[in-house]
Amino acid sequence: MRYILLFFLIISVNAKTLIAIYEAKYGIFGTIATAKGIFERNATNYKIDTTVKTKGLAAALTKHMVQKYTSIGIIKNNMLIPLKYITYRKKGNKEYKRIYYFDHKNKIIIRKKYFNNKFDGKEKFDYYAPQDVLSLYFNLPHLLKNKKTYTFFALGARKSDGRVDVNFCKKNIFNEKGICIKGNLYNKVFAGDRGIVYLLINPNNWVTLKGIVKNVLKIGDLKGKIIYFKQVP
Repeated sequence: MRYILLFFLIISVNAKTLIAIYEAKYGIFGTIATAKGIFERNATNYKIDTTVKTKGLAAALTKHMVQKYTSIGIIKNNMLIPLKYITYRKKGNKEYKRIYYFDHKNKIIIRKKYFNNKFDGKEKFDYYAPQDVLSLYFNLPHLLKNKKTYTFFALGARKSDGRVDVNFCKKNIFNEKGICIKGNLYNKVFAGDRGIVYLLINPNNWVTLKGIVKNVLKIGDLKGKIIYFKQVP
């Protein structure tokens, strides 16, 4: 389910509050998840919240799993700089929470772990990255220039070092108006796919309209699309 949150991407950072809701469908199984994203900001600070909930057969198979991702930080020169990144997963009666603290000066990340609301340890994370996946997405309009392929490092991307590659699609696979972007986070959704997501973005406000993970488990594509959007100036 980790790729469902990618369908909430790069909405224009000129608004103070943004709310987007997406649904994801997979092959013959229909709607398997919904995702809600909220982006709040002022002149100096920001907060991004995303919540993914399984639906239908996927909910039954995953014990009604819920996943949440939160990025909190500051804004400097129009760029989002994360100070804290939080992941949460609930499956049945088990809850897992991880809080990552960025120390940009010393280039380290500290992780605190919780299980069923009880502290479960503190450690230095395996690698340092200047961004998390959510802040990176909102920064992309400032980072994408004229190159064909870009490599970034963000917490939540490749497990070993946070690598993520982004490039503009050679061919718009959606066959609809918009900007097609291909992202490789090197993390698979299910066994069999390559960990690559395609996004269709509105060029006027950088709202993600649709997303696809191709040929998951060789059964069908995992597809997401926006079903609700609200922008508060």
